[in-house]
Amino acid sequence: MATTTKATTKTTKTAATKTKTAKTAKTAKTAKAPAAGKTLIIAEKPSVASDLVKVLGAKTFTKNNGYYESDTTIISHAIGHLVTIADPKDIDERYKAWDMKTLPMLPEKFPLVATPATKSQLSIVGKLIKRKDVTTIVNACDAGREGELIFFYILQYVLKGKFTGKTIKRLWMQSMTPAAIKDAFEHLRTAEEMENLKDAALCRSEADWLVGMNGSRGLTAYNSSMGGFQITPCGRVQTPTLAIIVKREEERLKFVPQKFWTVEADFDNGGNAYLGKWFTGEGKERQKQIFDEKKAEEVLAKCKGKPGKIEETTAPSQQKCGQLYDLTTLQREANNRFGFSAKTTLSIAQSLYEHYKATTYPRTDSRCLPEDYVTTVKATLGKIEGPLRKFALEALDNSYVKRTPKVFDNSKISDHFAIIPTGVVPKGLSEAEEKIYTMICQRFIAVFFPPAQYLNTTRITTVEGETFITEGKILVDPGFKAVYGKDSDDESNVPQLKGDNAKTLDVRANDDFTKPPAHYTESTLLSMMESAGKLVEDDELRDAMKERGLGTPATRAAIIEKLVSDKYVVRDGKEMIPTAKAFDLIKVLSAMNCDALTSPELTGEWEYKMDLISKGKESRENFMQGIVEMTKSMVKNIKGFKEESTTGEAKFSPVNGKKVFETVSRYTTEDGIVIRKIIGGKHLTEEEIVELLTKRKIGPLTGFRSKKGAEFSAVLTINDQNKIEFVFDEKPEEIEVGEKIGKSPIDGSDVFETLTGYVSQSYIDKEPSGIQLPKVMLGKELPIDEIKKMLGGEKTSLIKGFRSNKTHRLFDAFLYLDKAGKLKFDFPPRTFTAKRFTKKTAAKAEG
Repeated sequence: MATTTKATTKTTKTAATKTKTAKTAKTAKTAKAPAAGKTLIIAEKPSVASDLVKVLGAKTFTKNNGYYESDTTIISHAIGHLVTIADPKDIDERYKAWDMKTLPMLPEKFPLVATPATKSQLSIVGKLIKRKDVTTIVNACDAGREGELIFFYILQYVLKGKFTGKTIKRLWMQSMTPAAIKDAFEHLRTAEEMENLKDAALCRSEADWLVGMNGSRGLTAYNSSMGGFQITPCGRVQTPTLAIIVKREEERLKFVPQKFWTVEADFDNGGNAYLGKWFTGEGKERQKQIFDEKKAEEVLAKCKGKPGKIEETTAPSQQKCGQLYDLTTLQREANNRFGFSAKTTLSIAQSLYEHYKATTYPRTDSRCLPEDYVTTVKATLGKIEGPLRKFALEALDNSYVKRTPKVFDNSKISDHFAIIPTGVVPKGLSEAEEKIYTMICQRFIAVFFPPAQYLNTTRITTVEGETFITEGKILVDPGFKAVYGKDSDDESNVPQLKGDNAKTLDVRANDDFTKPPAHYTESTLLSMMESAGKLVEDDELRDAMKERGLGTPATRAAIIEKLVSDKYVVRDGKEMIPTAKAFDLIKVLSAMNCDALTSPELTGEWEYKMDLISKGKESRENFMQGIVEMTKSMVKNIKGFKEESTTGEAKFSPVNGKKVFETVSRYTTEDGIVIRKIIGGKHLTEEEIVELLTKRKIGPLTGFRSKKGAEFSAVLTINDQNKIEFVFDEKPEEIEVGEKIGKSPIDGSDVFETLTGYVSQSYIDKEPSGIQLPKVMLGKELPIDEIKKMLGGEKTSLIKGFRSNKTHRLFDAFLYLDKAGKLKFDFPPRTFTAKRFTKKTAAKAEG
């Protein structure tokens, strides 16, 4: 990149604070194009350029290398970003070294360089821009902030700010249908109209460079001071997002499970059986968990075999369809329903828009349509085909389409409206594309349908003063749910009531433990990013907070992918798990007081201000000044930080008579043992650290992760050189046996406890009949009492919380040994299912 010709975007007098060329388009708009001049149209991608040619009349164009030309018009294209801000080393000789002394890097100008992979296309576009017969240049890049940046950077690089003689126009397309493209050409926007959006785009680019480059170089220099070149990427939006993921994991690690009991009873009412669950309290205070075992036993003793009295209420309720999709909501639901990543959903939505012309522009944050779009909606519904056509026609025949604020609201639309079908019926969709397209069509139709109508039933059975609740509902009228294939009967689960007496068939107590906060999935992570750190499920509240989000709908998928590619996060099924590298980064940044890189709220404010800039309500100069000050503060904190300054004696010191000292990332004993707080992706608790130091071994422990993200269990030991080692399954010849715990049911040989499990003497002797049993299986520790049961030929008690390697789902099972000494699962019977509550019951209840 050093040999690439450079152009500059002047943004500041000192350190990117004073704009000089941000208003260059204002000069361009005043230039009048000669009548005979040609118009150059620059699209963002080759496929869009091809579509524009077809709409404007393919027969009039000749195809050349990288562009099309007619008597009046030239159409060419970028390939995404053809031009970007230069690397630090290409801006200033001082920046070549990754050294703290070079920081902060606050260039007066932001030179632009060609993206290496697409230099040839940039050369083609550059020659077209410079042609003397080209007097009007139309930006046909994607309609948004990033499309504005792509186009402006190309012009700035090629013309070096000298726009005289060129008139700049903007083609703003909401969808890629021929009609939408023609309409956009009839309503070309001026350069002046796009000035604010361009300023916001430049702010985004330069802010990311300043914070990302300075932060990454500062942290890399800090980490490399401990040995090696420890590159440490970070970013203005990426790192606060990571901080929230790490915070959730810390909450999980600190969580202490509490044992509780739930009591349930099987009742009979006139031959109809149903299930009731014990509860106390009313409304939001209703409690079904019992945290005192004696209380649970008292309820069992009181109610066993005793008759009950029934009180039942029925009440109608309804559920409305959600709003139309914006990109984030589409990504969240696709992740929930199909496990699609945000990147995958965006890619499919972009293809449906760009390639198939089947849906509107996907990178939108709006869930509404323009108020004058009612006629267009009706026309589009009439073009729906396939299984959904009958519902589209039903909406038209029954006049469901009305101009309601939920769907049609100009105040809820910024640059783009909600994602809807265009009426073009796509052919040859892949399975994944079909799923996303169907989701969009279903929501587009269902949003106009009436609410689903339910009849809710609440049955309270009182036995000896103890209350048991049975809840259910029937779908009386599916309303919008019919579009999703719901029938009137499919949610009923409460049998018909015959009198008010109940016979208690059985009462039992089930024990369980409280659960820690859930890991983030891509769905909940997108929701969090949308609301700037406040995970809100309520749509209306989330909409109210949307303007302060982390990133934009168009960039959030890329941010998540960057966290994965930078090895800060691993995907485990749908869950997003932070790595040890992530913990180290966030802990160090916290110790450094680098709020600029860890505060979602602060970064959300920057995103909010960029939005104000795009609306002309905030100045670019003020925004960039704030970014510069933030960068200076961040660098100052990184430079001034020494991990030794966080050293203090650990709370649990001393251990084995030796003092233990703690820093932000590790523990060190007086005799030289160093234990990092996070080993193999697992955060060690203080109790585990104490046990490891006391016994020089601990485990097996669960929750370790390989570099590829796979979870594993292992024993940790401190070797003779005082180094930490992993110990996995032991080889027969290396096993050190401990206590004898029983006899093998296969060959009668003694079974001993080892470091990682239990083995028979015959296994140590390498005999075919030898058995080996683990201490941990599928993430669950197997208690020694349960091992002894299996050695005695019995099944274990029901063990809860095994985690499937394939699906990552939790399940409960019994274990037993087969005739060959292999561990086998025995699954419990399905939960008691009551007879269905039918439509007739509903009608009778209403009557």
